[in-house]
Amino acid sequence: MIKIRNIHKSFGEIEVLKGIDLDVNDGETVAIIGPSGSGKSTFLRCLNLLEVPQKGTVEIGQHFYDSEHLKKENYLDIRRATAMVFQDYHLFENKNVIKNITLPLTVVKKMHKDDANQLAEELLNRVGLLDKKDMRPSELSGGQQQRVAIARALALKPEIILFDEPTSALDPELVQEVLDVIKGIAKENMTSIIVTHEMSFARDVADRVIFMDGGYIVEQGNAKEVITNPKQERTRKFLGRIINN
Repeated sequence: MIKIRNIHKSFGEIEVLKGIDLDVNDGETVAIIGPSGSGKSTFLRCLNLLEVPQKGTVEIGQHFYDSEHLKKENYLDIRRATAMVFQDYHLFENKNVIKNITLPLTVVKKMHKDDANQLAEELLNRVGLLDKKDMRPSELSGGQQQRVAIARALALKPEIILFDEPTSALDPELVQEVLDVIKGIAKENMTSIIVTHEMSFARDVADRVIFMDGGYIVEQGNAKEVITNPKQERTRKFLGRIINN
């Protein structure tokens, strides 16, 4: 269970998050939608302390932090409980594919090299890239690189995976291969929060959709209901523009 209470985040004079409250159940897939600048990615980055809120608390399973009373161990605990998949992959360009996955396991988790290699190969097979294990990221397509990043996140066995617009940097023809992998994760009841602009994906895969605008959660509910029959006028206008385009 994830409990997020009264998260506030500002950059200088600009208030980006204005008091976010959210609960996420174990095994739930939550999609966050909304216009650019609404605070979606900042919110995600606050969950694993890549950004530090000025106010609010986050509880992920047994891990907890109060942003006004942060301790050094909070950073380590929260980041061990989470894994982030970024829109621009964040792979090590000087390492091959399999080392991109095994390095965090051997360095951070102190896993034996042989065990790390075995797990990495299992996950590369799962995302359809075992035959690419000795290649460098530059030799892969964007979709393949993102699938490696997802395999790396899964290897850490986090309590929750955070996806920050995982398809926004991809050419349109590569989007589906990444969405298919995320869809498989959702079917396995891995707790996930996904910031996305893919409305049909959010409708069909997420258990719940959150619509954010102006630093607030404007509307949330069953994914299909929010996407097809939103209750708030602001949500209706946003979806009308997205879907009609």
